[in-house]
Amino acid sequence: MADIAAARAQRRGNLCIVAAAGKGARLRKGMNKAFVKVLDTPILALTLSQVIKTGLFDKIVVAVGEGEVKEAEGIIKKYVKLPDAIDLRVTEGGATRTHTVARALGPFKGQCGYIAVQDGARPFATKEIFERTFDAARKTGGAIAAVPVKDTIKVAEGGLVQATPPRSTLFAAQTPQIFRADLLEKVYGDWEKEPFEATDDASLFERAHLSVAIAEGSYENIKITTGEDLLLAERISRQEGGK
Repeated sequence: MADIAAARAQRRGNLCIVAAAGKGARLRKGMNKAFVKVLDTPILALTLSQVIKTGLFDKIVVAVGEGEVKEAEGIIKKYVKLPDAIDLRVTEGGATRTHTVARALGPFKGQCGYIAVQDGARPFATKEIFERTFDAARKTGGAIAAVPVKDTIKVAEGGLVQATPPRSTLFAAQTPQIFRADLLEKVYGDWEKEPFEATDDASLFERAHLSVAIAEGSYENIKITTGEDLLLAERISRQEGGK
């Protein structure tokens, strides 16, 4: 992993955006889902701790919902051990994920080598997943963590099946998603001029006909969205705690 060693040596200038502005309606906790606790620790704190453990970033921007900056700062202060070498900012995100990331690019625009985007409610992205994704991004300009889908996928319209894509070509996208900073800033600049619906950052790269590599993710690298996800996260945390 020579590329990773080089990335660590040059980590000054690498940014991780933690996108945590989701309302968490499907989790039904009446709060930002990143503030919900898994066992005794808020999801946001678990996610941030994983980002810090990678040693790949000296800049972090946490983007939360409107009016949530102070609460997020309180969680970070209480639960996260933040090295002095990391410059962390908490900002307000936007109405959609794409708006949120676009805003989070602002504080360090033009100052970064690589930029990672991590879901605030995805607390089990390990150091190894970040390293694999970073390694792939250094080769291609952009990469995402992903896993092969397990189920057969049907394309349907009007309640009728239209097609069955080959399962071998299908992957479930995860985060981190890591990109060369100049390319990510360019595609977001284009998006701001001509917005379109995008569910992840790789979609902007695809629209610009830029390469996005797939790095091996993990089936445990879940995004906590529903009550069932929260139960699974608690089970994973207990297993991790027992190692």
